[in-house]
Amino acid sequence: MGINLYRVNKSYCMYLHEFDSRVPEMREEKETRPFIGILLCVNGKNFFAPLTSPKQKHLYMKETQDFLKIYEGKLGGINLNNMIPIPRRFLEKIYLEQIENNQYAHMLSMQLEWLQRNKVRITNKARNLYFLITQTKVEESLKNRCCNFKLLEEKCDEYMRTHYIAEEEILYIYA
Repeated sequence: MGINLYRVNKSYCMYLHEFDSRVPEMREEKETRPFIGILLCVNGKNFFAPLTSPKQKHLYMKETQDFLKIYEGKLGGINLNNMIPIPRRFLEKIYLEQIENNQYAHMLSMQLEWLQRNKVRITNKARNLYFLITQTKVEESLKNRCCNFKLLEEKCDEYMRTHYIAEEEILYIYA
């Protein structure tokens, strides 16, 4: 299964943000800019890892355990520190041919190409980060940058129970 780009449901993110302020907020001024990321298998579950749009600072930043640069930062990066567990119903696949802004569609296409070529590396890095944050003692600075993955998994499970969402929606499907 290849990597795809997804938009994430705003209300679900707001729910998780109530429990962990590191879950990115989807404020009104960002409404025109979709919250886009990729779906990864971490701890046997769906985790959404958000992308960040290209910024000048990405060209000079170093890759870290929780941040990967896309095309040396020229096309942004992946904020693994902000990945969240997510049931499939809260993801909307992005179809590049439906994007009207050609420049934006081209950038997403280039990002997607890089993401697909680097899927194994991205997944391994995400799983390693999850393990570091949940199972070992890590530098306080890294822990402070990352979402509380275990807490978010608990809150995701709780949300699914109270909203009668089947467990299969969170389990990662290998295909």
